[in-house]
Amino acid sequence: MKDSQEQQQNEQMNSYADAQNMEAEVLGRLRKDKIGKPLLVIEIAALFALVFIALPIINNQLNDPNSTLSILINGAPPVVNVPKDNTEEFSDGGTAQALTASTKMKKFNIVMENFSLTEDSLKCNMYSYNGLLNLDEKEYYLEIYSSSDNLLAAIKLTGTFDATSTPVDLSINGLNFNTGYKYLGKIVEMNEELYPDVELSTDESGIGSFTCTLKEQRSITYTFKNNYLIKIDDQENVLLADYSSQEYLNKKKDFDTKKSNLGDIASVEENDTGFVFKATIDLEAPNYVVPESVLDYNYYKKDSLAKEINYALKGKGYDCK
Repeated sequence: MKDSQEQQQNEQMNSYADAQNMEAEVLGRLRKDKIGKPLLVIEIAALFALVFIALPIINNQLNDPNSTLSILINGAPPVVNVPKDNTEEFSDGGTAQALTASTKMKKFNIVMENFSLTEDSLKCNMYSYNGLLNLDEKEYYLEIYSSSDNLLAAIKLTGTFDATSTPVDLSINGLNFNTGYKYLGKIVEMNEELYPDVELSTDESGIGSFTCTLKEQRSITYTFKNNYLIKIDDQENVLLADYSSQEYLNKKKDFDTKKSNLGDIASVEENDTGFVFKATIDLEAPNYVVPESVLDYNYYKKDSLAKEINYALKGKGYDCK
C-alpha cells in the first residue's frame, strides 16, 4: 500500500515537471514569434526608408559638379569665365553714344570706354569682351557723328586686344574737334555692299591707281584693273631723328627681315637721315602671293576691291588720292 502511494506521488511529480517543461517551451516559442518577427520587419522598413530618402540626395550630389561628393568622385570641374550680362554693364555700341569719359559701350566683342577729346585727338580705352581679338583681320569702324547727326569720319579699328583695358589713340589726319560741342560714335562692321564707290582715272584697258600717304613717312600706290587690285608699290622713310639709337636699330632689323622675306622685289637703302624701304609687289606674276612671314595688313590680296582698300586706308589716317 505504501509502495502504491509513493508510486502515485512520483507520477504526479513527473507530470508536474513535464507540464513545467512544456509551458517553458511554449512560452519560448511565443516570445520568438511575437517579438523577433516584428523587429525584423521594422529593420527592413527602416532600410527601405533610408534608401528611399538617400538615393535622391546622392543623385543630386552626383549631378552637381560643385558638390563635395561629385568632386571626390570626378574631381573639381573646370573653371569657366561666364561673361556678364552686357545689358546692365554696357551701352549699345551699335547705336550712337556720347564720346565722354563716362561712356562704356560694347559691340562685336569690342568694348570701348573712357573717351577723351582735344582739338586734334581722340583717345579711349579698348579691350576684348571675350577672348583674343585681332581687329586688323576685321572690318570694324568707329563712325564719328556731330550732334546734328552728320557723319564726320569712319576710323578703322586696328590692333590686337585681350581682356586688359588698353589706352589707344584714334586720331586721324583731317579730323578735328570743337571741345565745346558734343560728339557721338558707334561701332559698325563694313562689307562689300556698304563701302562707298571710289572713282578711278583709268586708261583704255581699265587700269587705274590711287596713292595713300601717311604723314610723308609712308606712301603706298595701289594699281587696279577694272577696280580689282593687281599691284602694290610701297615706300617707307624711317628717320633717325624720330627714334632713340636702340629703337632705330630695332626698326632697321625689322625692315631687313621684311626685305629678306619678300626677296628681290624689296630693298632697304640707308642715307644720311635714316633709311628707305621699297617694295614692288606684282600680284599678277605667275603663282605669286605675299609670303605669310610678311605681316603687313596694308598688303591686300590680288583682286581686292578698290573701294574697300580706299575706305580702310582713309580710316587709318592715310590721305588717298
